[in-house]
Amino acid sequence: MSEADRKRHDHVVLPRRLAGLALLERRYASPADNLLDLELAALGRPGDTVLDPWAGTGWTARRGVAAGLRVVAAEPSPFGQLAAQALLFAPDARAIQAAFSQLSASRRVDVPLRQHIEELYLTRCATCRRPVVADQFIWPRDAPAPQRKIYRCANCDLAVGALPERVAPIDESDLTKLGLDELAKSLQQPTATPAAAGGLAAADPNAELPQPAAPPPSLQPDSGPRWASTVNPQPVRVEPGDVRQGLQYQQLAQRFPVLDGRDEIVDELLALYTPRNLYALQTIANKIDAEFRDEPMAAVMRLALAACLLPASRLNGHPGRVASLRIAHGHVRQPASRNQREVNVWHLFDAAVAEVAGAVAPLAAGRATVRFATDLADLGGMAGANVLWVRARPAVVGQYLPAESIDLVVGAPAAPPSIDELSFEYLATAWLMGREAAETLPLEALFGSPVDRDGAAEATALRHAIASAAGTLKPDGWFSLLLEGNDPGPMLTVASAGAGVGLELVDIVVRESQRSGNGAILRFRKPSGEDRLRRAVQHRPLRLGAAGDRLTYPELAEAIERATVGLLRERGEPAGESRLAAAILADLQRTGLLQRLVLARHDPDAEDDVHVDAPPRRRGAPSLLASLVGEELARDDHPALVRVGDDAQPLWWLREPQLAESPIADRVEWATFSILSTAGRLDEVAFMDRIFSILPGVSAPDEELVRACLAAYARTGEDGQLQSDEDLGRRQADHSRMIALLADYGHRLGLRVWIAKREQERAYEGSTLGDLLRDDERRAYLPLVVRGPADALAEVDVIWYRRGRMAFLFDVEWTAMLGEPVLRRGRRIEPTDQQARFLVVPRERGELVRFKIERSPWLRDELQRQNWHVLKWQHLETLSARAGAKLDWLEPVLGLDPLIERGGEQLTIFGE
Repeated sequence: MSEADRKRHDHVVLPRRLAGLALLERRYASPADNLLDLELAALGRPGDTVLDPWAGTGWTARRGVAAGLRVVAAEPSPFGQLAAQALLFAPDARAIQAAFSQLSASRRVDVPLRQHIEELYLTRCATCRRPVVADQFIWPRDAPAPQRKIYRCANCDLAVGALPERVAPIDESDLTKLGLDELAKSLQQPTATPAAAGGLAAADPNAELPQPAAPPPSLQPDSGPRWASTVNPQPVRVEPGDVRQGLQYQQLAQRFPVLDGRDEIVDELLALYTPRNLYALQTIANKIDAEFRDEPMAAVMRLALAACLLPASRLNGHPGRVASLRIAHGHVRQPASRNQREVNVWHLFDAAVAEVAGAVAPLAAGRATVRFATDLADLGGMAGANVLWVRARPAVVGQYLPAESIDLVVGAPAAPPSIDELSFEYLATAWLMGREAAETLPLEALFGSPVDRDGAAEATALRHAIASAAGTLKPDGWFSLLLEGNDPGPMLTVASAGAGVGLELVDIVVRESQRSGNGAILRFRKPSGEDRLRRAVQHRPLRLGAAGDRLTYPELAEAIERATVGLLRERGEPAGESRLAAAILADLQRTGLLQRLVLARHDPDAEDDVHVDAPPRRRGAPSLLASLVGEELARDDHPALVRVGDDAQPLWWLREPQLAESPIADRVEWATFSILSTAGRLDEVAFMDRIFSILPGVSAPDEELVRACLAAYARTGEDGQLQSDEDLGRRQADHSRMIALLADYGHRLGLRVWIAKREQERAYEGSTLGDLLRDDERRAYLPLVVRGPADALAEVDVIWYRRGRMAFLFDVEWTAMLGEPVLRRGRRIEPTDQQARFLVVPRERGELVRFKIERSPWLRDELQRQNWHVLKWQHLETLSARAGAKLDWLEPVLGLDPLIERGGEQLTIFGE
């Protein structure tokens, strides 16, 4: 890959994600396909071997195979491998629907599986007494039987037009179906309580459940055998306890591995399910194993069944949501809701298959042929194998691959699973894949004390993973990491870990977006052995010094200040910690300090002294760089930086603000106008790619700023193309017209008027704007009128003045670019009590002006200090069209939300 090819991809690219599967996104949040495609296209060539140490559900493998690459995917989770089978082979929607129909029609006790499962939930309508299939049964916590049922009756709905979903008390047939004969007989006794009107119970599902002592009357049982037991199709009565010791229960109990003989966890897990739902779930699982020999299709069905495990359990509270499963110290946390739902498993499974198909089927369109290899030598061999799946943790993946055998490493490090995620993975893996697969999970966290997810452990695991993967990388190979989130800790840890194993940091791309999510891409290159030897000879450890009562590295502190101050001056507005960290890393790499830093040895005995002033989240972090950067930014007495914003999302700004060039907000606005004026037809995605490519580097704009500028200049048409009415010639003509209106109104007020030198030569209505001034006004020496430099005053578009008494300074803008009039020229003109300043802008730029003011405390302070007011073009035209002139008429039209725009307050501006 040439340097020019890489440089084409060194800017922010907004992620474009397909609709994912919620079951997987909670545990295996995947990077966007377009970001992976970008990295693979920028750093790899067809035929290269790519390693992803954090394979997850095989997202890099899927995109790598589509790009003609060979992929080594490392993932220790068997459940992740199950999902990868479904996503890599990606059956289309018709194939999934055909497989589901096959499963539905498969025979179970001489009836189709669908019918067999739905008959488990067969009940009677409380109104017409016809058989219906219930959607849910509501169980009070720890009760021996349900008390309500929720169902839909097509006959009653067609005849009466009642509510689509009905709630009614259970009857004797429901209890007999569960083998609760004695309780069913008690329901057959008549009571004095009449049935509700229309045979319905209270429609409010949140109402207090009725007590079984006073149930509504029901019909007498029919002659002959009635409902069969949940697990026995024959008309025989089964005792309540027999169900749990049935074949399905015994099958499941053997699938869960335990530590130290603590079998009670299996009973607690299976006790989360009613006998009926336990039977239904395991029956479907057995049918999937029996019906499908095609592993990818079986994986799709198992994923759908996994999505049913928690909603079909007692964790599904009523009313409320499905609680998470948590296992700690070898015991299951019991559900806390007062009532629990027993949902119809088949209805749940049907919806889950549709959801999985919706996530998997779109991948089938661009799917390339996937063939698994048995080892690295098989990749690209005669069999055409292109994916090697390694069941290994990222920290040890290098042990399974030869040294310097990989051309490119691309990965998205994932946070370690939470205890809730690990608990569900234990349940799903054992239930769907068996004991042998579940034994590979980190069971110690479930049977012992839960692992504390502190930053130190995560940073250590990340460093070990980078070191292990870097050992497999060829010289001159690339190592790209895609990070998500706003925490700079992983970015700093990755950078220091990469430097520690000899990788050279080349690119840092920081993405800030509330809409698409924050993230960063770090690209490393592995230098040749000669380069590494040369650096090892040249580099020396950093010198340790003291600053007040704490230890520090003076060179590092200077580099942090240099990088942050340079970034803030370039942007002209505050920046967050992640962006500052990226700028610091870029400077450290450029100056060689990053490599020297990894040679520094941290004294464990002095840790409390070194980190005494660090924020709590930094203390104890194993990454020295993250700790030192956190310390430096957290200083309240920093000579150059000051912290602004709230504690949740802090920003940093300069104690003495200065502007190196136009603020980033103004540059984005001008780039927006330029693209819309010259690019022709383009949609929003193409516009975003274009504008971010114009503004690369760590100073790239955030998505919200870009969208605010786009909204001020364009709209999206019905065909999805951006449409803009902006025309430079027309805007310049409007600009001249506004200056003329101001000059005319100033004269009508009896004031002297000044027009900027550069504007006086502009054509206006057959003459020039300068012709609107009298001879003495053209010769005015402005420093005698307004205190300030003559060159700065001469650039003000319009000035109304009465010498020695008052001066009104007007800057007319057809854009919302405030850097020049406010932060550059405006700061040179000393504010006084005898002057006021006005920013005259079109109405369509008002929201963009507001957005810029809200995001920049420097701009906000300067507007207040310099006594600026906003006047919209439309209101200036209204003033000019009105007969006469008064200064008092200005007040109702000033501001981004002037009085005349507020409802019911038209004031006297429209006539007296």
